[in-house]
Amino acid sequence: MSEVAPIAMMPLYTNVDRIAKGLAALGIGPTDPIHPEQLFAMDQWHYHGTDAIRDTAKRLALGPKDQVLDVGSGVGGPARYLAHTIGCHVTALELQPELHEIAVDLTRRCALDRLVTHVCADALTYPLADASFDAWVSWLAILHIPDRPRLLARLRRALRPGGRCHIEDLCMRATFAPRDLNDVRQIVHGNVVTSIADYKTDLEAASFINVEATDLTPDWAPYAAERLTAWKAGHAAYARVHGEAAYAAQDLFYTVIARLYESGSLGGVRLQAKVP
Repeated sequence: MSEVAPIAMMPLYTNVDRIAKGLAALGIGPTDPIHPEQLFAMDQWHYHGTDAIRDTAKRLALGPKDQVLDVGSGVGGPARYLAHTIGCHVTALELQPELHEIAVDLTRRCALDRLVTHVCADALTYPLADASFDAWVSWLAILHIPDRPRLLARLRRALRPGGRCHIEDLCMRATFAPRDLNDVRQIVHGNVVTSIADYKTDLEAASFINVEATDLTPDWAPYAAERLTAWKAGHAAYARVHGEAAYAAQDLFYTVIARLYESGSLGGVRLQAKVP
């Protein structure tokens, strides 16, 4: 089995100045205030953008009084959206310093820093206080974390009684061929990409209850194919703002993801659960 590449080498996480360049193209300078809505097309690095976050908030019945933990929060898009639209407090936990620093800056400029607390730390070691959150959420991040059972046990303890969780992540639908496995390790930075059944078992072993798993592959696979087609069609416009290197990095990522879905080995899953 090939070793997993450092997460900072994942094509999606290179050329992260693309948000600053995108804002500049809108006439927004590096220190100017930002309306959260101006970021929605740039800071949601998961399937279906803000629609997915809105759906999550509804499924979890999030309200202004809730304390929410976002695991693998990236540049902070989902955290800011929840804070802006729901008014809940979000602790955004992100491993990569560069993404964390961008997130802090964007949140401050959106005047959401009273509701979003950014933490740069490893989710496997950061001291999460017991029973300190009403919910935790994660979009396309758990697959990067090497010890999923340990992570889920820690997150279970961090929830208050009746707390709930929402995960959207990649999964394995069939055994990866050698080439596919190499791409999962090197391009997707997949430390733990398993079957949906194994994912569900890990949640139950961590003492979560009412675990519900939904196979999102019928939705995500065509989404990825359509995204790649649109990406290639927009090559010139994107490269003009962000540069050829930034275009090529995301082109590689989108191409590999679409091919993995087409192979039948990669899938998507939504998992929800709660604690007693």
